Amino acid sequence: MSALSPRAFLHRTITAFVVAVVLTTALIVGAYAEAARKVSKVARVAIDTSVLQAGGNYLLIGSDSRAFVNGPQDAQHFGSAQQQTGQRSDTIMVAHVDDRTGTALLVSFPRDLWVAIPGIGHAKINAAFNAGPQRVIETIENDFDIPISHYLEVDFAGFRKMVNAIGTIPIYFPAPARDTKSGLSVNQAGCQHLTGDQALAYVRSRYYESLVNGKWTPDPSSDLGRIRRQQYFLRTLAQQTLHAAASAPWNANGLLDSMLENLQRDPLLGLSSLRALAYAFHRAGGVETQTLPVNRQFINGQDALVIDSAKAAPLLTRLRGIGNPAGAQSTTASVDPGSIHVSVENGSGRTGLGARADDALGGLGFSVVGPATNADRSDYAVTEVRYAPGAETKARFLLSELGGAGKVLALKGGAPSGADIVLVLGRDYKGLSRVAPTTATGPASSTASSSARASGGSAAVGASSASGPDVGC
Repeated sequence: MSALSPRAFLHRTITAFVVAVVLTTALIVGAYAEAARKVSKVARVAIDTSVLQAGGNYLLIGSDSRAFVNGPQDAQHFGSAQQQTGQRSDTIMVAHVDDRTGTALLVSFPRDLWVAIPGIGHAKINAAFNAGPQRVIETIENDFDIPISHYLEVDFAGFRKMVNAIGTIPIYFPAPARDTKSGLSVNQAGCQHLTGDQALAYVRSRYYESLVNGKWTPDPSSDLGRIRRQQYFLRTLAQQTLHAAASAPWNANGLLDSMLENLQRDPLLGLSSLRALAYAFHRAGGVETQTLPVNRQFINGQDALVIDSAKAAPLLTRLRGIGNPAGAQSTTASVDPGSIHVSVENGSGRTGLGARADDALGGLGFSVVGPATNADRSDYAVTEVRYAPGAETKARFLLSELGGAGKVLALKGGAPSGADIVLVLGRDYKGLSRVAPTTATGPASSTASSSARASGGSAAVGASSASGPDVGC
């Protein structure tokens, strides 16, 4: 990835655009009917809506099309449309809105994540977007058992227009700052009002320097500092969207129109869906941001990323949540484990996992049929609990014991002799929840630590410490 790659910029600033759009749509326009009419005119992507499922998950895509590049300065910092042809999904995020709490979990999926893409085969998830938005939806649903309810897409042009439509965004700088790579140039300390161009330079800055005691000093926190600056900018942007509308309500329609023209949506996404997302983003502390845990791996000569199943399991469980997972689990609590005849197949690629699962299931009283065998392949990302006719309730009970891993499927073909359930272990399997109860708290603590690191544990140049309030302008 080159120094000028927009990947990191898109990874976080798409959030700002979505926040601005949904807040403006839901909170600025006084008349519901007028707001609904404007949303209905937003460009639609061509997808079969049957792939959309209930669950409160919004797939957010950031495209790096260079169609907006205009002039040599743009080309210097972003690359021209001729140099960077077409568009790629440099940002793939899923926002899960919890209706019970009014909060949202925003999980980023790295573009180099190795997945099984329907109709293409195994490749990096970015290749799914090249085949169209529907292929991305299908990939996430099939590989991770995450139901996608809605789709939103934005690009560079949308972000810059959104900032310029508001006017400027006030950002506090404790010292003069620069980044010769991104084009950032701030000559004075204090509150500076950034235009769309300056905002791009600020949030994309990877080589941030501050003028301290007459000397240009690089930010020692490197990428961590950039993340904190970006998060500070996003919070400020959301606040300024509301402020702009409140201070000049007669300009609200124009503000909204300038934002919506650079957004694309699925055909079923309307005002009510945007409002649900808006309220979660608007609420103080309402959005938790995470990145899907991955490990680097070379596959077929490609430098790729593979999911870290154990660390990812808690996040995937939350993204799969529909309604009250605890309540859903309680409906199967009366099933006798001894009545569940389960055959184990290891499809995780981890040697010995099948035998350990056999022992763990037997210890809980399940009727294990024969020794574990290898599955038809060894790269299952998600564990599958396959059930024979009439055994779905048993399958769902077994699923409730997997500590957040897995999904339930009907068996295609016969089960091994004496079995009514086939458990195919995937990379997300980390053991049975009742065998190792500490797994319930372990990943949660890890997630909390990850969140703390993402939000920053120390002061960053150009933004306040995440442990305290932002420096206001």
